[in-house]
Amino acid sequence: MIYKVTRIFFIPLFGFLLGPALIGQNLILNPSFEKHNSCPVNITAFDSLLEDISIPSSSSGDYFHECGSNDFGVPANFKGSQKATDGSGYVGLYFYALNDYREYVQLNTRKTLREKHPYKLSLQVSLAEASSLALKNISVMLVNKKIKLPNSSALTTSRLDFQEDVVFQEVKLKPNKSLANTEDWVTLTAEFEAKGFENHIIVGNFTSNTNTVLLDKTTPVLSSDFSYYYVDNFALEELPRVNYEKDKIYVLERNPFEPKGYELDAEAMANVKKIFKFLKENAEVQMKITGHSDNAGKPGYDKFISSLRARAVALYLKKLGIDDSRIVWEGVGSTRPLGNGKLKDDHLANRRVEFVMTEVKD
Repeated sequence: MIYKVTRIFFIPLFGFLLGPALIGQNLILNPSFEKHNSCPVNITAFDSLLEDISIPSSSSGDYFHECGSNDFGVPANFKGSQKATDGSGYVGLYFYALNDYREYVQLNTRKTLREKHPYKLSLQVSLAEASSLALKNISVMLVNKKIKLPNSSALTTSRLDFQEDVVFQEVKLKPNKSLANTEDWVTLTAEFEAKGFENHIIVGNFTSNTNTVLLDKTTPVLSSDFSYYYVDNFALEELPRVNYEKDKIYVLERNPFEPKGYELDAEAMANVKKIFKFLKENAEVQMKITGHSDNAGKPGYDKFISSLRARAVALYLKKLGIDDSRIVWEGVGSTRPLGNGKLKDDHLANRRVEFVMTEVKD
């Protein structure tokens, strides 16, 4: 097999199939709960106070704003004290309480999401000081229409399955710090591929008390224990679809390998998943993976380590579902340094994995 390659040094380049002008635009309506009809002064379901915001169950939830009463003000209110991360208001929800009581907020999107297109979602939460419990994980539910279910129990996937004409996708969020944080806002993010029906987003805890994983809870949970989070600052944007040009060399994005390291870190695995998606959508393309090392060791050992790096990428792609026949990999040690070995800190940059997309040859 002959590879005709245009070599690109040092910088991983990506070709993008650009979508409409909505790429980069926040697709959430009233994302920071600033558009309100009146100020909160008592316990009132916030869907009557906020524009484009609804509640998917019979429970309520709380709206806090700088113009609110003492109990519903910002920063101080009846659950603690927290400044708004964006604007002047936010909502508060019970994520865990006695008898599986749950509160949720349901937001509208500007348009139905596009099938098989990538999106990035982010929001911020802060555990209220009055809480005695913190969750380890938080997710959102993307649904095909605004829903309203009876009673205030957890909106589990089994409950949603029984709802006629309701289609949903659960997306797990990744926090940037501990969800037990009461002083600062915790940013939660996720990247996902839309299935083409999503036009509302529900935030809350979608598991029962029994199945909820709590954070750092070493003593038995009491009936009076609860977890209450402030929620603010949503953002949903469509991402450009990645397209790898044929016969160009790309460097797998990740932190530099340790001198003897070859395992994929979280950043590398996320980027291999993007490669997997591209290969699944382009059946006429195959991939060659090349592992590299610095020259800190003996040539034989350097080639061995570089081979393990390439192999790790190949094995992960195969695990995801790419057939062996579409992947070729090799390690070349330190024989192909970047910048002819003259650049400072080359030893870090040379610990890399490169890949090339080519057409399948008969």
